[in-house]
Amino acid sequence: MYMAHAPSGIAFAFWFVVYLFVIPLAFLLWLWTYREYFRKGQYRLKELGIYLILGLFVTSVASFNLSHMYIYMHSTDSTGICFTASCIISDPLLKHYDLPADSIKKAGVPSIGLMKGYWMYDRMPQVNPAIPVNVREFVIIRTVPFLPYTQVTMYHIENGRLTGKKTIGIAWPMQPGKRLTDETNWRFTVIVGTSGGGPGA
Repeated sequence: MYMAHAPSGIAFAFWFVVYLFVIPLAFLLWLWTYREYFRKGQYRLKELGIYLILGLFVTSVASFNLSHMYIYMHSTDSTGICFTASCIISDPLLKHYDLPADSIKKAGVPSIGLMKGYWMYDRMPQVNPAIPVNVREFVIIRTVPFLPYTQVTMYHIENGRLTGKKTIGIAWPMQPGKRLTDETNWRFTVIVGTSGGGPGA
């Protein structure tokens, strides 16, 4: 675990609350704003669509940020923000850590969306059995704006070679840390600190 990558408590709490409550809040705001129209039998469904689209967009960003915080705590480094597969594969991080970019590309990389890559290099406790294991994964998180869903793709690297690939989907309102833990058997934890910990860190 890399404490230098810990997000601030305020940042983590903010994105967690936004992730859980923005979609229901958008619906409630629609109900409140157009309550007088409902009494006249005018349901304003177009306006509901606008509220939900905005809520979905904000939730997708929140999901991306929370996933980033959980992954980054266990990573030595991360790429910049990308929107294409070629951007991820060409990032200097892969060359710096001697990761097999060609093999990762052949295994399949998410094509488009808001993306960020990580070199996850840590010793993490397992859930069952409760013993620590070495984790060596190149990880890409991706979300598509207006979809409350984040895709986490893990490429297992062993002695500089790609030996496996796993994709995990995190759909709202799944809790990202719990979902990652359930799917990998590694305990994903965020310990808050004083840094910003945002995806641009």
